[in-house]
Amino acid sequence: MLIYQKLLVGKEPYFISVNVVSAFEAHRHPEIELSYCLTGSYTVLVDNKKHHLKEGGLLFVAPVVSHEILEPNTPSSRSITMELGPSLLGEHFQRFMKLHANCVCLDLKTHNHTQLRQLIEETAVLHEKRPNFYDLEIKGNLLKIGAILLQLICGQENPSDATNEKQNIMKIQKALSLIQNRYNEPLTVETASVECDYSKSNFCKIFKSITGDTFHNALNRHRIDIACMHLQTSSDSIEEIALNVGFTDTKSFCRVFKKIMGQSAGAYRKAGGRKMG
Repeated sequence: MLIYQKLLVGKEPYFISVNVVSAFEAHRHPEIELSYCLTGSYTVLVDNKKHHLKEGGLLFVAPVVSHEILEPNTPSSRSITMELGPSLLGEHFQRFMKLHANCVCLDLKTHNHTQLRQLIEETAVLHEKRPNFYDLEIKGNLLKIGAILLQLICGQENPSDATNEKQNIMKIQKALSLIQNRYNEPLTVETASVECDYSKSNFCKIFKSITGDTFHNALNRHRIDIACMHLQTSSDSIEEIALNVGFTDTKSFCRVFKKIMGQSAGAYRKAGGRKMG
């Protein structure tokens, strides 16, 4: 059975996993996927074509392309998997959506890929050891990796017309940009549907199919994420924070905050930004 994973949104607009390689069934998702072999070797099946990776090998899988990991060729093979989507790469992600190729395999041990290899291996170490501010370093590395891949892969071919599914993802990215950049405004589903050039009913259906949630819920989650940052780093009153993140009244803010965070805004601030219980 093919698994369809939803678009990455929220606090971490990317996914990283550093693990001993094991079989993973066929799946696809709106983000690009990078699979890098740290040690040993393993095989990835992309649209029924086998790609063998050994130490230093990187496989780039384009958005919404079916792929699966087969049982590794050698025991204890280790890899880092990274998924990068439009929430991280913004408008630049559209170039990945228009690629002709389903995947690209690179040997990063060659001299001209030294920087890319160092960034990926450093990201794996940061993800495992998690030093202070590791999340900022990882995000910086992923943006650099994205820039290198845009030049390396997207710069070598003429973009194709995107499929309907890819076009939908690119349009929904406009709604996600609204959430990220204009969350403090009185945004509505109607505003987002016009921005994405959909009818309201089509927008609601397509947004949920791609992100796994409604526009209203995604907007509220982002607003609460920003509110949490203010509660930890400022002395602003809860009433001020509620207005600053886009809520029209404190009562609504407090209700949504408790629903999402499982505690009141005051309790969250008192606990120093940690969930209680």
